[in-house]
Amino acid sequence: MNHFKKELEHISKLPLTSQQIALAALLTTCFKEENVELVVVGGAAVQYYSEAEYVTKDLDAILFGDTKDIIDHVMHKLGFKRTSTYRHFEHPFFPFVVEFPPCPVEVGNRHLGKFNLLTMNQYRVQIIRIEDIIMDRIIGGVEWKQEHLLNQAKLLWIKNKTIIDKKYLTQFAKEEGYLKNLNKIIKL
Repeated sequence: MNHFKKELEHISKLPLTSQQIALAALLTTCFKEENVELVVVGGAAVQYYSEAEYVTKDLDAILFGDTKDIIDHVMHKLGFKRTSTYRHFEHPFFPFVVEFPPCPVEVGNRHLGKFNLLTMNQYRVQIIRIEDIIMDRIIGGVEWKQEHLLNQAKLLWIKNKTIIDKKYLTQFAKEEGYLKNLNKIIKL
């Protein structure tokens, strides 16, 4: 327990823009001990891929495995408390909440199974791929008429266009019916 407290204190002293991914890496280790996998999605992924040009107030982590009792066990072991919302946990060291959206990782009509792997200190964490989070933001922006999500997709494209698998991204957009929207972002 003291080991975890020291790790959490260390993470809480990192720049705010690094805390979510560092915490996710620690959580990955804790959940892995329970045979549960963790994948970072949502705003924390946008924050990571935008090099913190976009900053979020939560860490969205999707878990794979039998998690109902395990979430409470792991989060309480680390000193997190459930908020009034079922899927949200808070800790006094951090100015953001941890949220566990339901499994699987989905974008549009796709169930995702391939993720990027990051290393933070001695810990590793899976994160949604850049192409998939761009599509997530485009679909959300169009369907929910949320311009800020489309702006996030633009930011992600600008920051990462040299590493993006454009063929995969274009095919994904075409299959989901958002090719026109993607093209607007790519052509800026």
